[in-house]
Amino acid sequence: MENLKFLINIYKRYWLLFVFAFIGSLLESGALAGMAYLVKNVIDDVFISKSYESLIFVIFVLIILAIIKQTGFLLKDFLYPLIIFKALKNLRETFYNKLLSTEPSYLMKLSTGNIISRFTNDLERFSQISSMIGINVITEVLTIIAIIGVLIYRDWKLFLIFVISVPFLALALNYFGEKRKKYSRKLQESLADYTQHISQVISGFEIVKIFNRNIFKKIFEKINNELYKREKKNQLYESLYVASVEIIAYAATAGIIFYGGVRIIKGEITAGDFFSFLGGILILVNSLQVLQRGVVNLKALSPVIDRIKFLLDFPEEKDEGIEFKGLKEKIEYKNVSLRIDKNQILKDINLIIKKGEKVGIVGATGSGKSTLIKILPALIKDYQGKVFLDNNELRKYSVSSLRKHIGMISQEVFIFNDTLRNNLLIAKPDATDEELYEALKKAKADFVFKLEKGLDTNLGEKGSRLSGGERQRISIARIFLKNPDIVIIDEGTSALDVETEEYIMEEIKKEFSDKTIIMITHRLKVLDIVNKIIVMDNGKIIEEGSKEELLKKKGIFYKLYTLSNT
Repeated sequence: MENLKFLINIYKRYWLLFVFAFIGSLLESGALAGMAYLVKNVIDDVFISKSYESLIFVIFVLIILAIIKQTGFLLKDFLYPLIIFKALKNLRETFYNKLLSTEPSYLMKLSTGNIISRFTNDLERFSQISSMIGINVITEVLTIIAIIGVLIYRDWKLFLIFVISVPFLALALNYFGEKRKKYSRKLQESLADYTQHISQVISGFEIVKIFNRNIFKKIFEKINNELYKREKKNQLYESLYVASVEIIAYAATAGIIFYGGVRIIKGEITAGDFFSFLGGILILVNSLQVLQRGVVNLKALSPVIDRIKFLLDFPEEKDEGIEFKGLKEKIEYKNVSLRIDKNQILKDINLIIKKGEKVGIVGATGSGKSTLIKILPALIKDYQGKVFLDNNELRKYSVSSLRKHIGMISQEVFIFNDTLRNNLLIAKPDATDEELYEALKKAKADFVFKLEKGLDTNLGEKGSRLSGGERQRISIARIFLKNPDIVIIDEGTSALDVETEEYIMEEIKKEFSDKTIIMITHRLKVLDIVNKIIVMDNGKIIEEGSKEELLKKKGIFYKLYTLSNT
């Protein structure tokens, strides 16, 4: 019932198109019933009575019925899929908007391949089954009603024989329908695993090539074999269902032929009556088969809808609260801790960063550096303690206003498969070409001036046409374009050579001289632009001070600095 409500909510806005499609189904089913009814006239009036006038009349009516049937077919065969396509378009838009507004922490816990599979495989399956239901099920229901009317009118006694077979057809439908539902769900799960694995292999293709490929082959073989088994089971139960229905239908038809033949011999009915009835039965059996297969598919649709609804139920990130208009005084972490599952990532962090201060954060991998700064743009919200931006706790600000004034350069650069221009405009949508080129110059991205189409050059999947250093320079150019109030650099220059890195750091220092900069780096030489250094270890701040002060202490920073210069 819930899934039926879901379908109604999706399609109700297209009710007018549905009305015309339904009229098409009515025309087609009515024409079929008319053809079944016409069989009596063909046999009794034409073949037996040999009436030329009846022949002309039958041919004329047959042509009219054929035109009506094909008109109905065209209406329903075009309009039902059109309704599906419109609904899919809106679903895709809804999913995409839902994805963009989903809580970041929630999305990080999910499998990328699984989400992609729901966006692609599940929507495609939803489209296929919904289309079958619209084109076939509605038309066949109307055809069955019309044909039953003709059959009862022709001979209700013969029709009773057919009625006896209905419970057996229902049993076949229920048993094999449940099996299809079960294996349809399992098949979608296997398709999700398959999509996820292929996505991972493509993303990490260089690693796959360098290391032993046999382990990937074994994983793929396991996934592929499971997918094959579930496809096989899915098809097996569909075939068994069709075969069982055929057997029941032929048994009922044999009974009708026997009883009808006896009544013709006795003179109770004419040959025309019988063959009209038999023709109607054949249409009815075919319609029932199509209908029951549609109902079986409807059961198979249930797990697909459940997987689609999972996407629609993603928790949305609420954009509410006071507006952050830029840092006026300071950022202050007060007793901030963070636990993810059983891992304690941050432990009782207390830190003050004044407006305009340049702060470097260093420490071993896994010490909590990146997590600490991801709290500021509200990418992580489930921390304990408080983080103040001026006089208000960070969670009181709307996330959009926070992110408007915070920029981040990350080691993992996001380049999407589009032009260089569009990859830059995400930082400032109204930027002029002059502003784009100026930002690229500051990021020392001179290579872009050699691209064949300049700003309109497509950069490829994940920036495949660029080197790692070139991708980072695009990321840095975005920061110059955005000109944020708080600049976060998370290993954002790690792929650059020393000369380029020094040039860019000077540009950042000059461009953001009055802005707050927080920088994570393992290259301690770039810390020359900062006036305070934070040293982290195991989720805690263990040292804090200027570069000179920390070197005098000869603590952890001293050891790190000494090692980096040896």
